[in-house]
Amino acid sequence: MSSSDPNTPNDPYRKNPYDRPPGGQPSGPPAGHYGPFGGAEEHPLSPPPGPVGSPSGPPGAMPRKVGSSRMIFFIAGGIQALFSLLAIITFAAAEDDLEETYGDLGVGTGIYYAMFVFFLLHAIAGIVLAVKFPQGGNGLRIAGVAWSAVLVLVGLATLPLGLLWLVLGIVCIVLLSSAESAAWFNRPRA
Repeated sequence: MSSSDPNTPNDPYRKNPYDRPPGGQPSGPPAGHYGPFGGAEEHPLSPPPGPVGSPSGPPGAMPRKVGSSRMIFFIAGGIQALFSLLAIITFAAAEDDLEETYGDLGVGTGIYYAMFVFFLLHAIAGIVLAVKFPQGGNGLRIAGVAWSAVLVLVGLATLPLGLLWLVLGIVCIVLLSSAESAAWFNRPRA
């Protein structure tokens, strides 16, 4: 075999087998050819049509909207739990001073404790819901929307500091109410 033989594998002048044949016409169907069922014919090595390029990812993967709301549940729930625990500890340490300062308002410290325990339970519920998101189920989606609605109310009750909770709650309601999220939560499960 000589170096000019076109069959040698390392020959830089060897003809590319994937080039178009001489004459300008490619072999096989034209590029815009559609199959008998109206769709483009697929090449055996081409990627499957559908979700590969879509924002939802491969089949069975959690859509971005659901993943984003799950992340918000984790973050908001964790921060809310941390602040609730810190508030309960702070109120317990300064209970006598608070009675003197706010005693004239007629609101006992028990109301504040109840409010912070409610915030803590709400935060824990959000974290538990986020952990269960991969399981799916329409009831879980509805519970997530309800948790987000309570997050909006918590944000309204704690304005101006609760503005972040207000916005995050509205974002979660919108994300979980989308058709893409509903379809994912209602998917058949094994």
